[in-house]
Amino acid sequence: MTTSKTILGLAFSALALTTGSASAAIVDPVTIDFEGMAFGSYAGHANIEPVAGGNCPGAGGNGCYYEDGFAIGIVADPTNPIAHVHQNEAEDFSFLLGYHADSSGIYIRAIDGSAFSLQSLDFHAPLRAGNRDNGPDDVWEILGFNTALNPDLASGDGTNYPTRVAYQTVANGFDGTLELDEAFNNINAFWIHYKGYPLTPADGKRFAMELDNIVLGAPVSAVPIPAAVWLFGTGLMGLVSLGRRKAGAANA
Repeated sequence: MTTSKTILGLAFSALALTTGSASAAIVDPVTIDFEGMAFGSYAGHANIEPVAGGNCPGAGGNGCYYEDGFAIGIVADPTNPIAHVHQNEAEDFSFLLGYHADSSGIYIRAIDGSAFSLQSLDFHAPLRAGNRDNGPDDVWEILGFNTALNPDLASGDGTNYPTRVAYQTVANGFDGTLELDEAFNNINAFWIHYKGYPLTPADGKRFAMELDNIVLGAPVSAVPIPAAVWLFGTGLMGLVSLGRRKAGAANA
């Protein structure tokens, strides 16, 4: 029995070495609610090389908005040097983050570049004068990346980014709390923009949405156990079974 227990212990130790989880600066879930916004708009580029400390280039309204260790800004748009996101006010006098067709979308990353999970957010895109109903193919895109900085987003279309690891669309007209797919459980940045417009529209397209209560947590990274380790564990279990049979025969 001692030999069997030893072998079983070795088997479980080998399996345990194959599991683990990624570490990050964020431990407990946080909710970004934008209540700290002090400027009417923010024009900071969050997807490009930061300045010292991980902040976006620029300060105040020319920089990013910061809350709970995260930088919230826009994608650098070479066609529109004054692109920005907005500080919108809700009926209860709370703040929302607004994005419409004078910008290249909303880009969010941890200031230190660490990984995190995007769990849910309040996504408000009701159909109205500034957000027309243009058919079922009009959707918003949420893209998750495995790097914090992605400087070349202006040339893509949502499907051909090599660092994209998560993707989800939101129907135009959606107005409520959105739960994110499991693929967003371990990302380093995410980008929200209207499909087909990685840059500020130059064709007169109109759209508008507001964002609030972004729930972010520590990354959840399940590491698959390699097949070779499973085979190793199976072989050890076989030895345990064989040892028990031999011991039983000797005691008969």
